[in-house]
Formats: sequence, structure tokens, C-alpha cells
Amino acid sequence: MKTFFTLCFLLMPTSWIWAQTSISGKVTDAKKEALAGASVYLKGTYDGATTDGEGNFKLTTDEKDTATLVVSFIGYENSEQKLQLGKPITLTIVLAESKNATLNEVVITAGVFEASDEKRTTILKPLDIVTTAGAGADIFRALQSLPGTSQVGEQEGLFVRGGSGTETKAVIDGLIVQNPFFSSVPNVAQRGRFSPFQFKGTAFSTGGYSAQYGQALSSVLVLNSNDLPEKSQINGGINFASVYGGYTQRWEKTSLDFNGSYFNVGPILFNLNSQNIEWHKAPQGYSFASNFRKQTSATGMLKVYANLAGNTLGLTAPDETTDSGKSTFGLKNQNFYSNVSYTEAFDKGKLYIGFSQSFNKDDLKLDTADASRGDSRTQGRIMFTRDFTNDVAVSVGTELHTYEYKNQFDEYKTSFRDVYWANFLETDVHITHKLVGRAGIRNEYSQVIHRWNVAPRLSLAYKTSDYSQISLAYGQFYQNPNQLYLYINKKLDFEKAEHFILNYQRIRNDRTFRVEAYYKNYSQLVREFMDEPFDANAYRFPYGRTDNSGGGYAQGLDVFFRDRKTFKNSEYWISYSYLDTKRLFANYLAKVMPSFASTHNFSVLYKRYFSKINLQANASYTYSSGRPYYNPNEQEFMSAHTPAYHNLSMSFNYLTSIGGNFTVIYAEVSNVLGTQNIFGYRYSSDGKNRIPTSPPTYRSVFLGVNITIDKLKKSKS
Repeated sequence: MKTFFTLCFLLMPTSWIWAQTSISGKVTDAKKEALAGASVYLKGTYDGATTDGEGNFKLTTDEKDTATLVVSFIGYENSEQKLQLGKPITLTIVLAESKNATLNEVVITAGVFEASDEKRTTILKPLDIVTTAGAGADIFRALQSLPGTSQVGEQEGLFVRGGSGTETKAVIDGLIVQNPFFSSVPNVAQRGRFSPFQFKGTAFSTGGYSAQYGQALSSVLVLNSNDLPEKSQINGGINFASVYGGYTQRWEKTSLDFNGSYFNVGPILFNLNSQNIEWHKAPQGYSFASNFRKQTSATGMLKVYANLAGNTLGLTAPDETTDSGKSTFGLKNQNFYSNVSYTEAFDKGKLYIGFSQSFNKDDLKLDTADASRGDSRTQGRIMFTRDFTNDVAVSVGTELHTYEYKNQFDEYKTSFRDVYWANFLETDVHITHKLVGRAGIRNEYSQVIHRWNVAPRLSLAYKTSDYSQISLAYGQFYQNPNQLYLYINKKLDFEKAEHFILNYQRIRNDRTFRVEAYYKNYSQLVREFMDEPFDANAYRFPYGRTDNSGGGYAQGLDVFFRDRKTFKNSEYWISYSYLDTKRLFANYLAKVMPSFASTHNFSVLYKRYFSKINLQANASYTYSSGRPYYNPNEQEFMSAHTPAYHNLSMSFNYLTSIGGNFTVIYAEVSNVLGTQNIFGYRYSSDGKNRIPTSPPTYRSVFLGVNITIDKLKKSKS
């Protein structure tokens, strides 16, 4: 077979072989520093590339005679060179700064943590996420090491600056993800559905985010998926919980990959790590996903992603409200998510078109009763960005969503359908050499409640030195009431929050320091009015009168420091958050600190790479002060507090080669000391007995191996 392919190649017309011209090189600034993410293309053709992390690029073209090579990068003047084609060309291209940009360009940073391979202000990368000890390679758990988040171990979600988990939205390639987590299980926080290696960039906004996004009172997590992979390869692995594999085929300007996984945590993981939950069916499930990428032009990209997944589980939990003292819960889930996006850059503009469709269904068994819950969402989005001058850029867009929720308990059924429409306009202006502003406005309409809103957003950033800046941000943010309330009352209004943020950031010599003060005002929060005693069950189904008379506030200070310079082959970061918050909402009886908030949150992460033995060691410590919980024996509502939360975790990544293929062996011990953390208590109706809410396991040991097979050349990467 090898001889056959060699013969075919030798018999190819020589005119075809020599018609292609290879163009490669490096793009830097005036100080010879590499510019990653610069756009390189031949004018008037589909031939182009993007520089890698070292500023290097390579492209081939079938064009003949001469062509003009264009190189562009934000904050720099475009470069154009006329090339004589026909033989390999190697170039070094130096870009000049635009008149209102410097090497350390002032950017809007208030409320935003970047995690991108393309930005100089990088704080986290995908590899940082998977090497965060205790996070289990879960994006959302890793982000809890950043300031502004609270440690909530019994519910999934990102709880940001006094907000509930439903106040944070995840966005992939500009489109909201309806179900970013596995389906809810009582008192067990669920993992996110997506791998960090699916994304080239992450922006985690803890407040004051862009007018491009909405339906989130507290925060948005913006995930940008990868472009074309570097090469064709096969990837697979096995660990204590799952087995998985994937195949990637890369052509010149197109790629296609398939991957699948099966997990069952019962046979090894649950037997190795003692459980605090009585599982009568260990969680198990599958997922299948596919990615298609097509470079449609030198600056255009089409992406198509689809994922189908399902899982089942069953548990028996202590229940102080039943005669037996126990209750059973069973779950069978089916989930589908798809995402299509197209981007194209023009001379001074950029077009984005996106479409997404998803559905999720849970069949439940609650003791002897049958129940189900389901939802679906279809959304489309168009955005156009135009640079009118080097100092002014304007973005305008519109998006339309249709979604449906269904709920059933025995013979009782309820459902509703909504159409959500939003438009936004945003402009970035370089006011002076050191001052940049962003002003935006967003308006939204929800058909189910027949309401409009208008939400202004404003940010300013002033450069105080070559390495530091201060930023201000203000914004109004709206969100539909929880679907459980809309089942029973469709006359509710949007819930609302106002953000005020002051930020200082300094980045120099691989050290990042930032401090941010904020104030958040809540209004129009939904309240429940019940004729029965307070029910602390977060999974209850509301049935009484509701209105928008609730409100509250959150204020505090976030501090972050990261150092990749002081210690050789090492880095560490320190996060601290102070939070003062109270709210009157849901079925709360008074304006108090909610059960998902804690006053103090502190974390330290340390990572060291031992090059001689190809081993990376990671450690993390997390502290969170006690959270409020309801004790019916106390006169003051929500006055009791849980013990403080402590978690010391470690992980190791060993890089090696098996059969000439790049291999990673990884191990993690979460909560090394076995600290018996408690997230709250549930009381019997008479208040005499209580049951603690604890994590599924106090200490967890995990081990796995991942192998990457380079189809074209088996070698260690």
C-alpha cells in the first residue's frame, strides 16, 4: 500500500506539484515580541492563516505570478507586501502600533477574567483549568478558585457575588447554553457538560458585562470554541469512572472529528471512595459528539457542533419529612445540544451569524410517584462589527429565542412556551491615548410575560502606566423569573440588578494583580407568599401567590494575585473575596444573607513542573466562611451558620510516551485531609431532628491515562 501511494505521487503532473507556493514566517511588534492571533492572508483569495502563540504562521497558495500579503492585528497598523510567487517564501513581518495603541493597550477589564491563548492579559488557559487540583477538569469548579465566587457544594452553578446559580449564564460561540450542567440531583452538585479543551478562549465576567449578552443578573461565562485543529490524530483514555475516545481528521482548510465516552462511577470509583449517599444505582451514561470546521476564506470560519448524551442514576436519601425517614430518587436523562456559527472579517468589519438548538428531558422516580421535566430552546443571532476609524468601533446585533418548559407529576401537567427577542448596540471609543470607553444599550422582550426592558451599559478604562490601569463599569441587567414561577403566574415582571464596579489591574513580568470593589442592587425579585411554615427545600414546587416585591443588595471586594516569575518552573495564585449581601426573595421571611452566600472566600493554588522527570504537581487550598441556614428552633430567621469550609487537594500529571505516542497519566486526591464539610441542615417538622447536607464523599481518589496518536507521525509532542 505504501508503495502504491508513492507511485501515485511520483506520477502526478509536475505542473501541479510546483504550482503551490508555501509562505511562512513570523509576526512581531517593534520590540520583536511575537504577536499571537494576527490575521495573515493573500488579498482577494481564500488563502490565509492565523499566527500561533509564538507569532509563527504558514500557508500555501495555488495563485501564480504575484500576490499581496496582508497582515492585521488589533491595535496595530495593517501590513501589505507584494510577493513574487513560485518558490517557498519566508518572512519576518514587523507591525507598527496604531496612533492610539501601545504595546500594553488599555482595555476594558472591570468584572472580566480572560482565559484565552490569544490575549496578552491571559489569566487562565484550558490547561490551567484541567490542572487545578480539586476541580476534576471541570470548567465551573475551576472557576470557583477565582474571586467573586462562593463555595456551594450541594447545587450546581456559579454563585457570583451574592447571586444564585441561576443568575449566571454560559455562552458558547455567542449562544446561550440551556443546560450547561448535568441534570439536578437533590443535594449533589453536578458537573459541567463540556471539556475545557473544546475552547480556545474563556471570558468569565463577574459583573458589568457587555450589552451583547443578557438574561443574567450576575454573571456570564463566554466560551469560544477552537478553530481548525493542528493535525489529524486519534485520542483515547480510561480512568476510574469512564472510557473515551476520539478521531480527528484535518484537511487543508477543513476538519471533522468524532468522539464518544461511557462512564460508570460504580465499579471502581464508588468502591474506592466511601460514599455519604446510599446509591441504589450508581451514575452511568454516555455521550457522542462531532465537530466540523471549515475555513471559508482567509478570514472566514464555519463551525458546526453537536452533542447527544444520556445518563441514569438512583439514590436513597435521609428524609426527615417521611415516616420511614428515607426517600428514593431516580433519574433518566436525555440531552441534545447543537451549535452552528459563521464568522467573516471584511476590510473594516466583521460579521457573525449563529444558530443553536437543544433539548433536555428528565424522567424521574420520586419514591413511588412518576414525574418528568423537560425543556427545549432554539435560538438565532446576528451581529455586525464595524471599525469606522482607528478610534471608533461599533457593534450591532439581534437575537431571537423560542423555548419551552414542561413539568409533570403523576397526572398533573404544566407547561409554557416563550419567545424572547433582544437587540443591542455597543460602541468602543479611544477617547484619548490613555482613555477608552464602551457604551452600550440592550432591549429585550419576553412574550410569556408580555414585557419589554431597556438596559444601558457603560465602561471606562484609564491607563495609569505602561503596566497598569483602572476601570469603571455600570450596567442594568434583567432576567426572566424562574420557570417554576412562570408555571403559576405569567403576569410577573423581569427581575433586575444594577452593577457598579471599580477595578485596578497591574500586569508586569508574568505577575498579575487586580483588586475590584463592587455594589449590586437587586429589585423586582420574585417573592412567594405561603400560608404554611417556611420550607427550606431548594427543590420545592411553589404554588402560592407570587409578585415582584423582592429586592436586596450585594457589595464587596475581590482581590487576585498570580505569579509565574518568582519561582522557577512554578506558578501560584491567591484569591480573596469579601461579600456583604442581603435579599428578600422566594419564600424568605425577612431580608437576610441567602443560604448560598458566604462572607469570606479564600483560595491558594500552586503548580510546579519537574522537567527532569516530566511531572507536574498541583495543589490547592480553599476556605469559605460558614453559610447561613434555616433553624426552626432559632427566633431569628436564617441566623444559624454552618462550620467553615476547608479543602486541601492535590493532583499530578506525568508526561510520557507509550508506543511512541504522547501519553499523560494523571492522578488527583480531592480533600486530602478528609475534612467533613457541611453545607447545611434539614430539620424535621417539629424541629427536634436534623440531618446534615454533606458532599457525596469526604475524600476522593482519581486516576486515569490519556493517549494521543498522531496519525501522520507517531512521536512525542
